[in-house]
Amino acid sequence: MITQKVFCVIVNLTCFVSSLSLFSQDVSELIQLHRQNLKELYETRGAPPDWLETGHVDDQYLEWCLDHYSKPTAILLYTHQEDTLTINLFDKKATKLQTKIPIKAKELVDHINNVNLYYSKGRKDKSPKLRGSKSISKKNRQLKTSLKTINTRLLPDTFDLENYEHIIIVPVFNISTLPFSAFKIRDKELIDIMSYSIAPSLFELMVSNKLNNDDYYYKKQQYNWENALFVANPEYPNDSIWNFPDLPGTIREVNTITKDFPKDSQTKLIGKEATKKNVLDSICNYDLIYFATHGISNSENPLENSFLVLSESDDDSAYFSLSEIMNIRKECSLKADLVVLSACQTGLGKSHEGGIIGLARSFQIAGANHVVMSLWNIDDEKTATFMSFFFEELRKSNDLMPHEALRQATLRFKSEIDNDPKYWAAFSIFGVPY
Repeated sequence: MITQKVFCVIVNLTCFVSSLSLFSQDVSELIQLHRQNLKELYETRGAPPDWLETGHVDDQYLEWCLDHYSKPTAILLYTHQEDTLTINLFDKKATKLQTKIPIKAKELVDHINNVNLYYSKGRKDKSPKLRGSKSISKKNRQLKTSLKTINTRLLPDTFDLENYEHIIIVPVFNISTLPFSAFKIRDKELIDIMSYSIAPSLFELMVSNKLNNDDYYYKKQQYNWENALFVANPEYPNDSIWNFPDLPGTIREVNTITKDFPKDSQTKLIGKEATKKNVLDSICNYDLIYFATHGISNSENPLENSFLVLSESDDDSAYFSLSEIMNIRKECSLKADLVVLSACQTGLGKSHEGGIIGLARSFQIAGANHVVMSLWNIDDEKTATFMSFFFEELRKSNDLMPHEALRQATLRFKSEIDNDPKYWAAFSIFGVPY
């Protein structure tokens, strides 16, 4: 069960040269670009040594992976080399397209950061209760310029993306942090046409196909969790560095989601009970892990300074760091098919050639198949509503899960609650769809 779309995009405001051609670059060369940064990660996920060393993947293999999906699905593969961003598209009909865009890595990263800042500001001048820290200020004109540039180049019209129902994006640098849901394909928002997923690398295609049997072909997925962990609104620490406001919406969020769960299938850690010790006590056994709290992302030292906020205890600090999450793999591989990080900035982190080093990837390294992540500071009350919609959709049998459930929740939220992308485009899923 694995479909993958790999998306790579680079934009140059002053000099854009793009050539669309039949795919010609050897896929093995693309794999080489991903290998070194992700070798340890995929050793923990069970990738066979010969795959890690020789990279047994070609364009026929990618087509075979895509054939697992009944709905039209494509892979968008982004790679960056010698100041050039290359975007390759594959689909199950053996379509192979390529475009190249000259752009320096820093310029690409800066544009993407501007796009996220643009969407996180929202259309309305409000000061809602947020699950994270405040954003920096930039001129709106500069942000709009970056948005137009990135949207146009990352989703080229020449790829005819409106013909697909799902795209699998394999990013470089910080492309995974973009709110693709709100991007335009022709004159429509992407989420109105399709779902999308973020795959860590080309190796994720290999690993996922290794771990999942062929009986996932065209199989609809439905979630029935038997042992779920929910963490909400811890007793936040008070210190001189951070000020974490209370998040009462997180308790309503968790109670709404769990109202239809059998009582013996859930563990709730709320308030002072939400300590690191209690979270780690049985974390290897849960099939669903859900955090509704504050989150902080740090791009300079992500391993220690990116964290989820829990309750302090006599034994532990309140900060559940990225490195501590990754180190779970030394004790076990997480059983959880889905980890939900209903906190701010959980999709952000340090940008590098293999993607983002951040909280979402840390849970994937620890063994989780899918991680729901946020791209900016999210509104407490509206996030509670959005997540309740998401879990209602997860209970329905469907293709391309859990990504299609996120899409349907987004469409409902846009229609019934608020159509400002600030409130719904912040969420994406790290992992390959069923």
